[in-house]
Amino acid sequence: MIRGRAPAFRRAGPVGIGHGRIQPRRTPPRASRRRRGVVKAREALADALAAAGFDTVFALLGAANQDLLCDLQDRLGLRVVHGRHESAVVSMADGYARFTGRPAVATVTAGPGLTNTGTALAVARSHRSPVLLLAGDTPAGELRNPQHLRQDAFARALGCRTATLRRAADLPTVWRAARATLARGAPFVLNLPADVQQDRVPWRPGDEPPERRRPPRRPHATRVEAAARLLADARRVGILAGRGALAAGPALRELADALPAVLTTTLPANGLFAGHPHDAGVCGGLGDGRAGPALADCDTLLAVGTSLHPLSVPPLAPATTLLRVDRAAGDPADGPRPALTLHGDAAPTVRRLADLLGRDRRPGPSLRLPDRASPDPRPYQDTADTLDPRHALLALVPLLPPGHGVVVGGGHAALTACQSLPAPSPLAWTCVSTDFGAIGQALPVAVGACFARAGSRVVHVTGDGDLMMSLAELDTAVRYRLPLTVVVLNDQGFGQERHNLRRTAAGPGPADHPSPDLAALASAFGAAGHRIEGPTELAELHAAMAHREGPVLVDIRVNPAYRNPASEAVARALSHGGPAGRP
Repeated sequence: MIRGRAPAFRRAGPVGIGHGRIQPRRTPPRASRRRRGVVKAREALADALAAAGFDTVFALLGAANQDLLCDLQDRLGLRVVHGRHESAVVSMADGYARFTGRPAVATVTAGPGLTNTGTALAVARSHRSPVLLLAGDTPAGELRNPQHLRQDAFARALGCRTATLRRAADLPTVWRAARATLARGAPFVLNLPADVQQDRVPWRPGDEPPERRRPPRRPHATRVEAAARLLADARRVGILAGRGALAAGPALRELADALPAVLTTTLPANGLFAGHPHDAGVCGGLGDGRAGPALADCDTLLAVGTSLHPLSVPPLAPATTLLRVDRAAGDPADGPRPALTLHGDAAPTVRRLADLLGRDRRPGPSLRLPDRASPDPRPYQDTADTLDPRHALLALVPLLPPGHGVVVGGGHAALTACQSLPAPSPLAWTCVSTDFGAIGQALPVAVGACFARAGSRVVHVTGDGDLMMSLAELDTAVRYRLPLTVVVLNDQGFGQERHNLRRTAAGPGPADHPSPDLAALASAFGAAGHRIEGPTELAELHAAMAHREGPVLVDIRVNPAYRNPASEAVARALSHGGPAGRP
């Protein structure tokens, strides 16, 4: 990551926005104004970003953000990653945030530059990724500007918090609002009219009062004690941790040792308990088959930091006691009803439970988890020139490099990938498709993950339909020589829709879309390309996974007739009458 002193020049005036390199123009420094703290609003914002610790910016250049971008890159020396599409640079920032656990920043130009980010912003909002999007904007009053748009209304329609810098003097206020939103784990869109960016403001980062930290929310002591008694009296306890429980991971492990308890997670928290002897993996149809049998023997379930989405929680026996810990007030209307809910932050609440149970209860014998029950025990459905995706991924798992990260994308392909690929930790594994139910963002999320995990290879498993939507970012991976391996489960179309059509007795034709030779296409981009057709060519996977430098793409032709057992449940969830909510 690039940090350091500013070079002897800084950017001023217009630049070309074509395909060539940006050539900086040397201008005399204006040290007197900077010493007094009277600088242009865009300069003050750039200083604020650097002072807050942002050192990487994902960007696509345009007329309304070019001066800010050059100030970040030329004067402050921040690393700027140039993507090929506005949606992609937001997804790259999303991936960077997922794999670092820290806020990330992207910038695009006005109007169409912002509208191109729509789905990527919705995915980041659904995942609760702290992404700051700096969007150039047209000058106020220029209603006839062809790029004019009510950008704040657009961002709000996506469920994002937003502000427009209408006066340079408002910069401290909007900056505080942005920082507060990012701290809550949500994206923020800051619109920057081109004329206001050039106005001067007597403000430097640090002049504003320090942000007030939100105190932890703790449930009433009597409710915590009541929950501890229920857990102590249980015959066997299961723990289900969602994304809201990530900070409580150590305390939950300690609690599981004290009870003892079965440990499971929802998909967004996959890997939270990796390596613990009580870990039974992901609960629900996208798990590897361990969680269901392990929880079936529990008479009490402690759900922490999860909304109890129907896709994440198996049907509970009528006699099961459900306890819930969540910061949000109220319980989901479409899920099982808890016997007791503790409204508080997960980490301090679970810590208090662990303290109470560690004091009052002697640890029981270690649990013996049931043997793994495969999500799909059927024989492989290989053909002469295609592989069953389960077979392909079974061969992939032992070849994953040390310290790797995993990004899962695609529609139907993602189901088998989630069930097959182990998660080293929540900061090293993500499935993009389950956020907003969208495809087309996973490759740029994987690119962002590569910048977050310097020196570690990221393995991106996806489908051909998902890849083709963002294929241009393979060029970004090549330009930056990223350690990225893309494994394409290529079923020549949109698999989930193909199976949906077959369930309704319609022909799958509209979902069939033969793809080009993806390995040859990757080679044309400058990446290493490998193609695998059928079981006899599976040894080629060893050569593909042996690459240690630069991007690699592996095109694995899979049987389009294979249907994952979770496919029907996902189809119901995405239908008009399906369950709503978040995992």
